[in-house]
Amino acid sequence: MATTHEEVALQLSTMAVASQGDSENQIRAKATAILSAASIVVPVAGVAIARGSAWPVIPLAIAALAYLRCVWTCAAALLPKNIEVGLLGGEMLKLATESGADVEQMQASASHYMDRLYANNQLILEKASENVKGAIIALGIEIVALTAAIPVTLWT
Repeated sequence: MATTHEEVALQLSTMAVASQGDSENQIRAKATAILSAASIVVPVAGVAIARGSAWPVIPLAIAALAYLRCVWTCAAALLPKNIEVGLLGGEMLKLATESGADVEQMQASASHYMDRLYANNQLILEKASENVKGAIIALGIEIVALTAAIPVTLWT
């Protein structure tokens, strides 16, 4: 249990940064599911090509472009850059020893550092979330285009 203000601040900062790991995992799970659903364009295009019909080319091309956009945005969501997850205790101890800081000063410095990590990570996670939204839109366009292409493919 925390006994000083600095300890409380450090615990709160550490928990906030740790919670971002859960958010990152949720974003990755959504992006993976969207990417799996978007992969339907390949078999539908294969059926259209096998049937030799030229009529569904336009909706299939739109679906293919939407699929590429979906893959791109999902990849960006799955691979967020520069996420930082914590503070190395050894480095903090070395810095505190060299500067003669006491425990409260160490804790205060660590909590400020973790707060900056949190703010930086939050921007990265928001961008990844925007990429997932873009992937959902691309998936919707792909589904509409495939819906238009399937009847034409089957009836020609």
